[in-house]
Amino acid sequence: MTTSNPPTRHAAVGLRDIAEQLNVSVSLVSKVLSGRLGTSGANVTKIRAIKEKARELGYQKNLLAEALRTGRQNVLALFLHRHGEPGSGIVDQMIIGIAEEAASADQRLAIHYYESPQEFRAFIPRIHPNAIDGILLGGVPHFEIIDDLKSMYARRVPIVSVHDTQLDPQLPNIGIDQREVTRIATNHLIDQGCKSIAHIRVMASSTPLANNRFEGYKLALKDRDIDFRPELVVEAENFTYEVGVDAATRLLKSGVKFDGVVAACDTHGLAVINTLVRAGIRVPEDVKVTGVDNAPFCRYGLVELTSVSQEFQVRGGLAARMLLDSLSGTPMSSSSVPPAISVRRSTER
Repeated sequence: MTTSNPPTRHAAVGLRDIAEQLNVSVSLVSKVLSGRLGTSGANVTKIRAIKEKARELGYQKNLLAEALRTGRQNVLALFLHRHGEPGSGIVDQMIIGIAEEAASADQRLAIHYYESPQEFRAFIPRIHPNAIDGILLGGVPHFEIIDDLKSMYARRVPIVSVHDTQLDPQLPNIGIDQREVTRIATNHLIDQGCKSIAHIRVMASSTPLANNRFEGYKLALKDRDIDFRPELVVEAENFTYEVGVDAATRLLKSGVKFDGVVAACDTHGLAVINTLVRAGIRVPEDVKVTGVDNAPFCRYGLVELTSVSQEFQVRGGLAARMLLDSLSGTPMSSSSVPPAISVRRSTER
């Protein structure tokens, strides 16, 4: 009969192991691997060597010891009211940006979904420094909870939101100018030779988003000396595909001539493309079309859709980084991220 020995247990790699192999101080290794170098001015080559050696030896931070030392929980809470049409991916992208940044700092992420101020307030008893280190807020903005948020902020619970604009001057935000979203899209169509550009304007919205996108469309026309023509604006009730088809159909039936369409979202953009193509109008040869959100399904229509991204992944990552930096004493301040356009077949010359 043969016997097998139990697997060998390798001792956990500590800071001292790394320090001895590189002939540096344990204090320096600790500061490099915990991100607490500050203004110590350590040699860049030495810092890189410490990080590489930590990876080589399989070093893992002792999160429990760190929590005891710092008094932090290593937990970030994300409160999210979902928004965007199904498949747009904007919520997923924001969560990815936040989660990646949190993971890089060995932080756990607790996600709580809510749809009303009452649902948000139900979580408040669990929001204190002994449970979480800070709050990230995203999705549909709720101005009704500003006082609740400011009360938590006063209790030294840092908060960063990912909304178009700040909820309140006391609450830092990573935002975006919605006027820039459609201004970029309209300018792109003008650069592609379009002169009669239609716009699908969503009227029903709980935020200024739709009006700001309408203003961005008009600003681009004005900047490029193109007359604004009200007959080229088609009103829509919401952001659904069916409403986009209806808007595109009404635009065609109006008889107005157009060579470009700035859609309010990607679902409308694909609805416009599919409606035009089925009516015998070529995209992009006869009409060029842009959308908003840069959703994964932009690549799956009858013609691949050019779209402007609201950069939710970037903004989520920046919000998480700002929150984490604030825990080390770095002051927080709001900022805005510029949108970015992804050009595809629907706007080619």
